[in-house]
Amino acid sequence: MTKYFEVVKRDGPARLGRLLLENTISTPSLLSHDDYISLGSIFSYGSIDQAIRASKSLKGLKKLAVMPYVASSIHTEPVIRLPKTEIIGPKGIVIHPFSEDELEKADVYIISSAGSLRRAKDLTSAVLNAKYKIASDTALYAPALATPANLAFLIYLGIDLVDSVRIEADAYLGRFHSRDGVFNLDDLEDLPCKCKFCLEISEHRDSDDNRRLLAGHNIFKLEEELSVIRQMMKAETIREYVERQVRVTPELTASLRLLDKEYRYLEARTPQYRKSIFYANTAESLKRAEVKRFADRVLNRYRAPMSDVLLLLPCSARKPYSTSRSHRLFAEAIRPWKRYLHELILTSPLALVPRELEEVYPAASYDVPVTGHWDLEERAWLLSCLDTFLEKKGHYKIVAHIEGELREIVEHHGIDAIYTDGGSGSIGLARLSEAVRVACQGAPRLEDLRLQRFSAVADYYFGSRGSDALLDGKVKVRGREIQDDTGKALAMMTANGTLALSLEGARRMETAGSYIIDIGDFVPKGSLLAPGVMDADEQIRPGDEVIIRGGMAFGMGRARMSGWEMIRSSRGVAADIRQMEAL
Repeated sequence: MTKYFEVVKRDGPARLGRLLLENTISTPSLLSHDDYISLGSIFSYGSIDQAIRASKSLKGLKKLAVMPYVASSIHTEPVIRLPKTEIIGPKGIVIHPFSEDELEKADVYIISSAGSLRRAKDLTSAVLNAKYKIASDTALYAPALATPANLAFLIYLGIDLVDSVRIEADAYLGRFHSRDGVFNLDDLEDLPCKCKFCLEISEHRDSDDNRRLLAGHNIFKLEEELSVIRQMMKAETIREYVERQVRVTPELTASLRLLDKEYRYLEARTPQYRKSIFYANTAESLKRAEVKRFADRVLNRYRAPMSDVLLLLPCSARKPYSTSRSHRLFAEAIRPWKRYLHELILTSPLALVPRELEEVYPAASYDVPVTGHWDLEERAWLLSCLDTFLEKKGHYKIVAHIEGELREIVEHHGIDAIYTDGGSGSIGLARLSEAVRVACQGAPRLEDLRLQRFSAVADYYFGSRGSDALLDGKVKVRGREIQDDTGKALAMMTANGTLALSLEGARRMETAGSYIIDIGDFVPKGSLLAPGVMDADEQIRPGDEVIIRGGMAFGMGRARMSGWEMIRSSRGVAADIRQMEAL
C-alpha cells in the first residue's frame, strides 16, 4: 500500500494514475533520472550495514528513493537477502520477478534486469509474477525495455512506468525507432518522419552529430506513442489498439497470445462494460476476457425460459439485434408464437447471445468484419458453446433460421433441427413462420417477455440467485422499470443494459449475498474511498452495480475498481454512490 501512487482510471490491466513526487507524474509515463535517486547495487558498498545507513540518510525527499538492491540476472535468485528499510517519502524497491521472497512495502516496484526480457514467455511471466506479488495501488516500473513499437503492449500488460534508456542506447548504434518497428538509419534514404531531429539529420546525413539527433528522434517517437496510448485508455479502446500494434513483430503477437491464456489475471482487471464499441477485428479478439466472461455467464449464470422450442437466428450488423431490419422482420414472422419459444442468436466472437441479453455489454456494442466465412477457431468456439448450452439447458425442438456457412457449421455438427435456410425475404420469412408454428404446437406458454429479460439480466450481473431475490413475490414491469405490487420501484434497466437498483431493490438483492461492499461505521457521500472498505465481494468488477452496507449506512452505487482491489488498496475511489440511506 502507498501514500504516493493512486490509480484514477482502469482499462483492463492498463491504468491511468498519479505518482505524487515533487512534480506529480501522470502515469503511464516515462521516468527520467531527475525523478528519482538510486542508491545503487549493494556491491558498490563496503558492507550491507553501509548500504543500510545510506538508505536511512534519505529523509523527506520529494523524489523517488530507490533502495539498495542485489543485482542478478532475470532467472537467478539474489545471493543476498537485504533487511527491510523504512524511509520518510516515496520509496522504490528493485524486485526479482521470479523470486519467492516476500516483498517489503514500497510505492514503486522496479523489475530487475527488465531490459533482458526480450522473449515473449519471459516478458509476460515476469510482469504477471510481479503484479500478483505487489499491492494493487503501487506502481510497476520496467527500466530499459520500452520502444515505440512495444509500449502499448507493455502498458496493457500492467506496467505503469518506463524510460527511454533502450532507445537512447539504440540511437548510438544507428537504430531508428518508430511505432512500426526499428530500422537501420543508414538504410533509410528518405526518413519516414518529419520531426525537427529528422529534418536536421536529412540535411546533414554525414554529420557526426546524427547519433545524438537520432536519440532525440527516438525519444520523441516514444513520447508521441505514449500520448496516443493515454488517449486510447481514456477512450477505453486500449485493447483494440494493442491488437493492431502487436502485429509489428512476431514476438509481440506471441506475447499477447500468451497473455490471453492468463484469463484469471485479465478478467480480474477487466471492467464490466466499456463505453466504446468492442471491435473484433483480429483472431486475438476471440480470446478477450470480455468474450470468455460473457460466454461463461450465458452457460453458467443465465437460466433459459422453460420452453420446449429453441429458435436459432443469425446476428445483425446493427445492435441491439432487435433494432435491425432483419430481426424486426423475424419478430413479425414469429409474433403469434413468441411467448412459446426461446430465441438464441449465433454470432462471432460471442458465440451465443440469448434474446434477453442482447442489450448487455458486449452483445449490444460490438462490431466484426462480415465476410460470411467462419474460420476454424470461430467454428470450434461456437460449437463448443452451443453443445454446452444444449447439454445444460435441456432438450428442445430446434428451428434454425440460418443460412450459408453458418447453417453448414451447425447442420454438419449434427444438431437436429428444422432448417429453414434463413433469409429475411418474403419466402424465407414464410418458411420461418411455418416452421415455428409447427414446432410450437403443444408448447407451454411462457411468462411476460419483459419479466424474462429482467430475470436474465439480474442473473447475468448478480449470479443465478439474483433474479430469485429481485423478482420474489408479485412484481410488474412498467417501461424499463420493475416494480413490486405496491408500485415501488425495484430496479431500472439502463441504456447500457445494466441494472440500476433502488434502495428497495438493493435490500432484496442483499439476500442473494453477492456484489456487496461492507464499510465501516460512517455514512459515505458522493464517493466511497478504498480505505473505508472493510470487505468486498471479489467478483465485483469496475462498472458493476454494488450494494454498500455498514453499521450506519445502506445504499448502492457503481464500482470503480474490482472487489479484490478495494480490499487491498489504501487510495482511490472504490465506488460512486448513487443513493445512500443513513441508518
